Parts: sequence; C-alpha cells; structure tokens
Amino acid sequence: MKIGLITIAIASIFTMSGCDQVDKLKDKILHKYKEYVGKVKRGPKPFTETFQSENDPKRVIISPNCNANHSVKYVYFETPTDASSNFYRATSNLMSYPIGTLKPYWDVRYTNPISEYVRNSDGSAYANHAKFTGLDARSGANNFIAGSAMSQTDAGGTVAQSKCVNGEIAAGTTVNLYDAPELDLVYAGIQSTFSYQISTNSHIRPWNSDKTGNLMLQAHFDQPLYFNYSNNEGASVAYGLMLRNRVNGKRLNFVIGIYAVGDAWIKEKAGIKYDPTTNMVHVATVIDDDSWWSTKSPASKPIKEFFNEAGKTTSDDGVWPDFFRVNISYNNLLAVLNELKENPPASVAGQDFGLSPQDWEVTGIMIQYELEEKGGKASLSGSFKGFGAYITKQPL
Repeated sequence: MKIGLITIAIASIFTMSGCDQVDKLKDKILHKYKEYVGKVKRGPKPFTETFQSENDPKRVIISPNCNANHSVKYVYFETPTDASSNFYRATSNLMSYPIGTLKPYWDVRYTNPISEYVRNSDGSAYANHAKFTGLDARSGANNFIAGSAMSQTDAGGTVAQSKCVNGEIAAGTTVNLYDAPELDLVYAGIQSTFSYQISTNSHIRPWNSDKTGNLMLQAHFDQPLYFNYSNNEGASVAYGLMLRNRVNGKRLNFVIGIYAVGDAWIKEKAGIKYDPTTNMVHVATVIDDDSWWSTKSPASKPIKEFFNEAGKTTSDDGVWPDFFRVNISYNNLLAVLNELKENPPASVAGQDFGLSPQDWEVTGIMIQYELEEKGGKASLSGSFKGFGAYITKQPL
C-alpha cells in the first residue's frame, strides 16, 4: 500500500486511527532522510529555483543511448585495503571522454569477490538474477554480466549486469553480504557503483561566473529489494558526483539519496563530513523540495524509503517505474561552499574551499548501491535504465 510516494507495510496502516496518524507517520519518514545539518539552525532558503523548459538547450555529458557508449567494463576489489591501494590505478584506464564515446564501468567493492565472470557470452551458466534485479541479462546481444562463483548457481550471489533495452543501457546489481566476513566500515561501505569517470583533460565546468549553470542527473529505477539478516545498519541508492576545484585542488564528493533504509544514512552520510582515508569532503543530501544542496525537478520523485520484504521477488518486465531527476545549480553549490565556510567539519575548519562555483569541475558521475553496514549480513539489489547527465542554464 502506498501513502504518497512512501511504501509502508500494510500492517502499519491498520494500527493507526484516522488520517492524522497516517500523515504523522508519513512526515516522520520524510524527515528522517531530509538534508541533515545536525543541530545547526538555518534561516529561510537563500535562493529560489528558476526552472527552464524541457525544450531549452542542454549539453549532453552522459547519453543513455547504447550507441553513444563503449561496452560496460568492470573493476572489483576484494578488501578495503585492496580498494584503497588500487582504485585510482585500476580506473585510470577506464576514464570517460565527453568528446566521443563514453566508457561506463562497474566498480564493485568488498563483496563476495567478482573473481569469476562471463565475457562475450550469453551468460547461460548463471542463475536468473532478474528475480532480484528486475533485469535478465543471461541471453541476447550486447550483454554484460560479472558475478561471484556463487552467483552462477544462486541468484542471491553478488552480480552486476547490463544490456541494451530499447536503445538504452539498462543495468542491475545484487550486492550480497550473507556469507561475507563481518566488517566495520565507515565511508567505504559494501558497494556496487555504475560510474563514468571524466578525463582530467576534459574540464567539464557546468557553473558560470554570471551565477547561471546547472548539472542535471536523471534515470528510471525499479524499487530496490533489501534483506537484513542480522544487525546491518541500512542501505541506500544514490547519485554520486565527484568535483574538483581547479584553483585550489580541493575535492568534494556529492552523494544525493534516491532510496534509503535504516540509520546508516544519518550516521555515515547525511550532511557535510570529512573522510580522512581519502582526504575528501562528502556532501550528502537527498532529492527533496527543501534541500539547499540539490534541486529536485518538478518531474522527479522525492527520496523513497524501502523495507525488508521477505520472499518478494520481481521479474524482467522491461519497466523501470520510478523516475528521479536532480539538479546541482550554481546556487546549490554556492550553498555548500557557504556551509563549508560557516559551519565546516572539524577536520577542515579554516580551510579555504572558495565561494566561486565556476572554479569547480566534474571528474566523475555515478549511481551507487551501497550496504552501509557495520558488522551485519544483508543484501541489496535493483536496476535502472536511461541514466543521463546534462548541462543546462537553469534546473530542469
């Protein structure tokens, strides 16, 4: 049963008396994943969005068109140490170039290792992972499948897959920790990331000195499935955006929540935090009307919470019903830079990130499925289609 855009267990609805109780529960869920600023009280939003027409010009950065891209590549890391020491080395040859064809890739970290995989094959040796991801890439042309040894016989195994559906790249993932060793990770959760890394020579700068400029991300999603077997902290599906200041070299990692469950978002992601392992500032927000740091399109759905639904499966029906579009406008980025100046994380207090959005360029664009676990067993799966990124004058 659905209340607004939030899926709630039917049993919860029948325990309430009247619409007031339902509205209170809905508001509580929405508040849980709003842009989190701790105890800091902010005044009115310092700017008002001006949306441009869908027909106005936009520059394509990532095209969802299969013919505009290279085939999907992959990298994987078996341990956190492996990832921290080899990530940039492993992805340096997978960088995307906006002039010409792009090179998408899956980055899979700390799961049942993707050490056995199928390349240029129909994938018939695998179990039907469509029952979890909603995408069956076992047969047909232009498929990509990579999975753990277990995933060849068990659809609950870790797997990443993609294929061309009606002219667009469709991609699905199952991130499984059921039989993985217990880990305790912060800012480096068990993840499966579909990414376009931009060449450092490309200098994609969406924001202009006249205070215009906007970077827009969008895709269609199947609602994810999440299974919690023990004390997992939660999970999320998010857009990701890597930014670099070309003047002072500072870096920001934008994480924009699409789906979330559990307390992991608030504990590990929400707000502005500093990751000492990467020397990078993480800016986490959600698709929401009230966000200062990202702008939700009128055509988009806000962040959705999803739950354990034991026994639920899906199928490859070719439908991705949830559409999420987010904009990072000049004013969105300026609000982040002001926050870093006025209320920075303790680790970066006094550092100068500047107040000029036009100095920042894009180095990576991605969609990430993450189990933000802390010693718990869980699995997360889902799929998306039509992932695209565009530069526009104003939000769309």
